[in-house]
Amino acid sequence: MTKPILACPRRLPQTLGLAMRAKYDVREPDGDTADRAEFARLAQGAGAVFVTAFDETDADTIGAMPESVRLIASIGVGVDHIDLEAAKARGMMVSNTPEVTTPCLADTAMGLIIAACRRFREGLDIAMTGEGRGMLTPESWGVRVTGRTLGIVGMGNMGRAVATRARAFDMEILYNTPRPSAELDAEVGGKSVDLETLLKTSDVVSLHCPLKPETYHLIDADALSLMKPTAVIVNISRGPIIDELALIDALKAGRIFAAGLDVFETEPGPIREDLRMLPNAYCLPHVASATMESRMAMAARVLDNIDAFYVDGAPKDRVV
Repeated sequence: MTKPILACPRRLPQTLGLAMRAKYDVREPDGDTADRAEFARLAQGAGAVFVTAFDETDADTIGAMPESVRLIASIGVGVDHIDLEAAKARGMMVSNTPEVTTPCLADTAMGLIIAACRRFREGLDIAMTGEGRGMLTPESWGVRVTGRTLGIVGMGNMGRAVATRARAFDMEILYNTPRPSAELDAEVGGKSVDLETLLKTSDVVSLHCPLKPETYHLIDADALSLMKPTAVIVNISRGPIIDELALIDALKAGRIFAAGLDVFETEPGPIREDLRMLPNAYCLPHVASATMESRMAMAARVLDNIDAFYVDGAPKDRVV
């Protein structure tokens, strides 16, 4: 029996590749990645294509796809790398892999909160010199996490998971969401407030909103100026939600205490040197979901979506 064709713009990792090839005629580029023309050629006769967050699937890429393609199956939660309107106009469905990475992403958010508040980066640097009792003077001290006020921007699955962890630190929860409710207040043990109040009041601000035109540079110079000089901001959602140049200025000037970041405006390019070299900037290379558990669950979920498309005509996690 002929296997359905599945096209990919990059070479698949071994485990996922084995699972996909067992069911599908997987078409991959000869090199590590395919350009637009090669991807379109690989997709000839394919009903579905598989992409990652690092594969920019813009209107031109979608427009070059053959008529046979009806599903863009993306691995990961965010779909800002896909032009959803262009896909919709072509009659293509788009799927993602929500929820399965939530625990690991929330763990990373809390890790960045603790590391930034307690100045672990500087502590690790001092320990590398062999100093066993560093950071003893007031100007080198961090700030406490327990009992502080946490402001969560975006109260979806991720925001809820972070709130659950923060309550174990006796943190007061404020949140901002387009759809607040008394039921949500009770569920997360927090209070819905407007963004300005959240920024002015919170000791820690954690961003968990999707990247949309209305959230691009949501945290700009004006927003940062509202925050306390002892406040920490954490972002594991999407880099362009923060205006990084404004953030660098605020961190250098001490207008905020620290930042913990797993995503950056410049992705997939390098992290800005002015940002990563700051002692109060805690930068991770987009690794919040980089655990065995999350990656295996993501692979299984994207395969479930492709299977459902070929069997039932639509993926389980349909975005468009």
